[in-house]
Amino acid sequence: MFARSLRSSLPACGVVAEAIFHSSYAEIEKGQPLISLGKTPEEVRALVIEMTMNGVNVAYIAAALFISRLEIEAIAREEGLVLKRTPLRNGPRAWSLLDISRLSRAWAEGEDLPTIAKRLDRTVMAVRKKRAALGLPARERYAEVAWTDADVATLLAHRERRIGLQRIAKQMGRSVRSLQRKLVSLRPTPDSTAIPADPSVILTWEQASLLTPEERRGRRWQVRNSPSGLVIGFSRNACTTRWSVEMQHELAMRHFAHQSPDAVAEDFLLTVRTIVSQSGWLHLPRRSKKDMRKAFEPALYEVYLNKMDYVRRECLGKAGFYFWTTRRNGRRISRLHQQTAVMRSGD
Repeated sequence: MFARSLRSSLPACGVVAEAIFHSSYAEIEKGQPLISLGKTPEEVRALVIEMTMNGVNVAYIAAALFISRLEIEAIAREEGLVLKRTPLRNGPRAWSLLDISRLSRAWAEGEDLPTIAKRLDRTVMAVRKKRAALGLPARERYAEVAWTDADVATLLAHRERRIGLQRIAKQMGRSVRSLQRKLVSLRPTPDSTAIPADPSVILTWEQASLLTPEERRGRRWQVRNSPSGLVIGFSRNACTTRWSVEMQHELAMRHFAHQSPDAVAEDFLLTVRTIVSQSGWLHLPRRSKKDMRKAFEPALYEVYLNKMDYVRRECLGKAGFYFWTTRRNGRRISRLHQQTAVMRSGD
């Protein structure tokens, strides 16, 4: 019945969708269930609703979940949702419906990102972003296993040496989220007044470090060992922060003082990827790993800044945005402005 209803909706899906259907329908005849048949109707319905609310094209939803557009439209009508029906991109590297189908099937079967990327002839980053854009359920990199006394001792020993969580997770074969939960459980239970419930109250670094990233949403906290007493925070809806001029300046100070990205991320209570990405937008110079240090020494900032002969300069194409460049023959326009739509269009 499901296969017949799917076949009836093929004219609306296009030639590529028809090719997907025939390959999938053949698997049904062989007794191999589709992804949507491996889930309960409630799970499929929840995925359709989530993908629709995230603005995923209806053709992509049909290809990823192996269901017909008629079923998707029925769910959308019941939930009062508006489906996205914009034409699909047409290019040599554009994601086809067949690519979406293969990605969804491989992800549901538990294949890792490098294997999927090799099969689709794409980069791992492209596959990771498309998976997130489609709203396919995320999964933990490592399975949660029981903690032994030796594991706890190893974790605490690494933290005493101020090793970053990502590095510890890779060595111990666990996820960063698992390490965070374990560290929180090992700390003494704080008093009810230790962490104020009022989100307008600025937390100390010690208080904020007791919270998970999700619990820090909508909160602000002090950066550890900040000479200016810098305060940062997350938005209410996501674990993201808006970089102010003060935040960018302190990041540059720590960069020129040769503090490692892991240590900066720990002092800011942000991810290493966020720190490295922002350093790239600010055009901060490369450093030798052997010169990096864990502790932040503000006195070294001026020393290395003068040694590298770098200055802070305002971008000529984006007023109010400052970046770092060499004093002589340095850039005048930032990379951030060069990648904007206005700059690319030539207007």
